[in-house]
Amino acid sequence: MSTAGRLSKLTSAAVGLGLTLALLIGLAGSSFAQSAPGGYGPGPGQEPGGGGMRHGGMRHGGGGQRMMSSETLQGPPSPAILHDSVGLSGDQLQRYSQQYSNYTADTRPVRDSLRTSMQAMRAAFESGDRSEARGRRDALQSQAQALKKKDKEFEKALKEHLTKDQQKRYDKWKDARDKAEREQHQHMRRPEPGSNP
Repeated sequence: MSTAGRLSKLTSAAVGLGLTLALLIGLAGSSFAQSAPGGYGPGPGQEPGGGGMRHGGMRHGGGGQRMMSSETLQGPPSPAILHDSVGLSGDQLQRYSQQYSNYTADTRPVRDSLRTSMQAMRAAFESGDRSEARGRRDALQSQAQALKKKDKEFEKALKEHLTKDQQKRYDKWKDARDKAEREQHQHMRRPEPGSNP
């Protein structure tokens, strides 16, 4: 293969990696930028636990890479969301509020660490250290998968206390939240009118 052919393949691979990391960093940055002071929880105008893809904690981005969902960073839905969307009230709401408070306190260090790791990955990418960014991405994925497993166990315990009607409303709420995040992601990936894709 000619030198020009090898250079072209290397350039294509670098551009693909760069675009994938840019999307990952952009999505992570928007979640972090919109979070509350200190980087944990929702920010102004956001509901706690209000966004994300429920399947996997990380989602597929360009180039086959997985992108972190806002659900992974924010945690489970807040008691206020479940009150309004699912109809939790009385003892159910009180029990969930306590479980939610304990769980978010337990997982806060991990979620904070994910945000810190995402910032470090962004810094490595922006400084041009692609191998460092890739290494941080791998660590991020491992950390997110462990948290996702805990989140699924928490959700399973929640669903055991819901009536069938409440479970249907919960699933409907999650589907709507997931659809909104997918649409937001698709909107972010669309080229501006008149620009070269």
